[in-house]
Amino acid sequence: MKRILLTIIISLAFIVPCYAVNGHGEEEAIQPESSLCPKTKMKDSCKSCHAVPDWTIKEKTPEANLRVPHGPDMEIRDEGKTAYLLITEIESYQVATFFSYVRWHPEIEKCVFEIMSPGGSLFQAWRIVGLMEMWKARGMKIETIVHGMCMSAGFMIYVNGTEKYASDTAELMWHELMTFAMFKISRPSDTEDEAVILRHLQDTACQYLSERSKLTKEEWHEKVYKKEFWCNGAEAVKYGLSDGAPK
Repeated sequence: MKRILLTIIISLAFIVPCYAVNGHGEEEAIQPESSLCPKTKMKDSCKSCHAVPDWTIKEKTPEANLRVPHGPDMEIRDEGKTAYLLITEIESYQVATFFSYVRWHPEIEKCVFEIMSPGGSLFQAWRIVGLMEMWKARGMKIETIVHGMCMSAGFMIYVNGTEKYASDTAELMWHELMTFAMFKISRPSDTEDEAVILRHLQDTACQYLSERSKLTKEEWHEKVYKKEFWCNGAEAVKYGLSDGAPK
C-alpha cells in the first residue's frame, strides 16, 4: 500500500505546475519563454529545427543537406524555373552537386552554364559532358553562354549546350591534347605507346566536336595539328559553335 501511495505522489509531482509569488503576494504559474528551446535550453538557438510554440521537430526535406545555390557561382532565377551556374574551374564535383539540387526541384525547367575558363582536365570535362547528356535525355534544356573566354576543356563543355550563345568579343579556343610530367624518364617504346593513347583521345574529342559543329572530324584534326584554333563569338556562328549573342 505504501509503495502504491509513493508511486502516486511521485507521478503527481511531474504534473503539478510550478508557481511563483508575484508582487501582490499571489501565486501564478511560471510560463516558459517561447524562444527558449526545451532541448538545448538556449534562447533563440534552434527555431530552424523546432516549430514554435510547441517545439516539435520540423520535417527535413531530402535536399536539406545541400547548399541552396545562391551566390556568385550558383543561383535560381525566373521565379525558380531557371538554375544558373558559373563554371570557372573544370571541376565535375561542382556540376554534380548542382544537378543534385536540380533533381529535388522539378519546377526547374532550364539550366544555364556560363563558361569563363582557361581549361582543365579532359576527364573532368568528360564527366561534366556525361552529366549534361544524362539531364538532356530527361528533357532538361541546358543553355551554355560565354562572355569572356572559353578554352580547351571549357570549350568542350560549352559546345554541348542545347542552345549555345557567345558574345561577339568572347574568345573560344581548342587545341591538341597536352600532357605534363616533371622529371620523367622514358624509353622510345614508352613514348610510342603514349602517342597512340593521345591520338585515340584526340580522335574521340574531334569526333565529339564534329557532332556539335559544322566542321568534320578531319577538319578539326587539321585545325589543331601543332597549333591552336581560335575564334571570337561572332566568328563562332559560321562554324556552328554559337547560336548568336546571348539574349
